[in-house]
Amino acid sequence: MKIFCTLIFCLITGWVKAQLPADTLVNYITFENMKGNDDGYGASIDRPIGTGAFKNLANKSYLSMRMAKLENSYRWPDGSKIDFNRRKTEHSATGIVDRYTLINPDLKDTVFLFVDPYKLDSAFFIPKGLIALNKEILAREITTQLKAIEHINAAKDAFETKQDSLNKVANYIASYAGLVNFVDRENLAKVMTDTQASPEIKEYLFKIYIINKFYAMGKNISGSKAYALNKMKELFNIFQREHPNIETGNIKINLN
Repeated sequence: MKIFCTLIFCLITGWVKAQLPADTLVNYITFENMKGNDDGYGASIDRPIGTGAFKNLANKSYLSMRMAKLENSYRWPDGSKIDFNRRKTEHSATGIVDRYTLINPDLKDTVFLFVDPYKLDSAFFIPKGLIALNKEILAREITTQLKAIEHINAAKDAFETKQDSLNKVANYIASYAGLVNFVDRENLAKVMTDTQASPEIKEYLFKIYIINKFYAMGKNISGSKAYALNKMKELFNIFQREHPNIETGNIKINLN
């Protein structure tokens, strides 16, 4: 009986671990080259976190991505999200630095975090009073999005009935992790460059691919590109059956 219980425990433990997001998804969301704890990092105007968000102000998507990494890289010790809305600009010896006032909603502890958006650090650390986002925390945070994707994929006609949900999930991914990380030219180029296909079907398939690659990474399913491509094909076949009058150009050839 003891051996049996031990076996069941091992199986359950293995299943739970398999449900944690892929390391790659965590890397997309957080700062690159994240190291360990450093109490002095970001704690003073002389040693700010160099996000590099303003290194190329003409590139709005880059700016948004770097700001998102700042907000997503760290959490309170209990794993809850941090409110970065309290920001004040200060002048240091090297230039302009942002000071964020972070207030723990439960303990009311306050952390002052100094950030230099003009400098890009080669390595990032975990400031005092905070922890780094990990797979366990991420798994909890994306549960709602993963369930929404499952409902979209299971719909009889997602193109007709799930557009609002599809847009919400796609926008979430764009602001949370950046769309560029989920675009695979080899799988999307022929679809997106088809001049004969209707723009609405191309946009729909693009979003279906993006959310399903995110889903595969969120569930740690191996071969996220292949998974997303197969889901795009499945939902395109449903689309063709339900909407035969919408022009699909050569997509019907390229996805078969």
